[in-house]
Amino acid sequence: MTFPILNDYKAAMGNAKARFATLDFTPQLDSRRNPVFLAGNFAGVFKVDRPDGTAMAVKCFTRDLPHLEKRYRLLASFVKQAGSPYFIPLDYHPAEVFITSAIAGSGDFPVVTMPWVAGRNLSSVAKALCDKDNRPALAGLTRAWARLCLDLLGRGVAHGDLKHDNVLITPEGRLLLIDYDSMFLPQFKGMPSPLLGGVNFQHPARNERHFDAEVDHFSMLVMLLSLRALVFAPDLLGQYDNGENLIFCRDDFTDPTASALIKRLLDAEDFFVIDWTRRLVRACQGGSLKLQGLAAILRAALKLDNSPADPRARHMLYMLATGG
Repeated sequence: MTFPILNDYKAAMGNAKARFATLDFTPQLDSRRNPVFLAGNFAGVFKVDRPDGTAMAVKCFTRDLPHLEKRYRLLASFVKQAGSPYFIPLDYHPAEVFITSAIAGSGDFPVVTMPWVAGRNLSSVAKALCDKDNRPALAGLTRAWARLCLDLLGRGVAHGDLKHDNVLITPEGRLLLIDYDSMFLPQFKGMPSPLLGGVNFQHPARNERHFDAEVDHFSMLVMLLSLRALVFAPDLLGQYDNGENLIFCRDDFTDPTASALIKRLLDAEDFFVIDWTRRLVRACQGGSLKLQGLAAILRAALKLDNSPADPRARHMLYMLATGG
């Protein structure tokens, strides 16, 4: 199925009351009277106001995703029933917006709606903390990330595209996952992965056949290690951030023995930075996306502050993490 381009949806927003079948809202406009939106690879997300004044996000697809309706109906049901603090409730609306498009023709197209959440992405927050050399807060962010990952593991689901700009942090400090196009649920077993995630957070061997509850393992460790490394070396962000990552990039994964960043992390003052870097290198050199002992690593991370740990901490924390 061919979908409209973003400009087609922008035109529909200009006459929203006539173009949308069931939704009642007023698009928010910028200083030039254009709709406020965020553009992604597969959709545009428009910020609109409901009649009660609350802000809502309207996601309009610009590229087809396999089994889009089935996926989003199941995702909406999962989020509603799971009660997880890390997901935003959503609704799927089939044939909701009428579009006249030179690309896709004229017709009704689906949208997804959810509350518009105020917040900054994890990359922005990490940068602010690094700029202020706020190491206790960076350690707290690392623990918060570990809690989020343990929640996903405990539910047997995967986000599929864990990266710096798919995590929002609210003004209250709450972490929220956004962009559910790549999510794996048990009901999707046997289906190919619709997307492969950001390359600076994914295992270099990942392909469309990797689509199960373990598909997040590698990116969980990448983010955990990145945040822990920043606790002791906030300057790493300014040196290695390219706008599409935190500190690692795909080249670090494809050839870890040649990576200047990995060499530096292996000389870190903190035992866990060294240990997790070694585990990351082994993962890069293997073909499996599954990481043995990941839950224990994450539980150990919950106990870490901004003090560098020495090797004696490994046995104690990993034993506590595994209940030993």
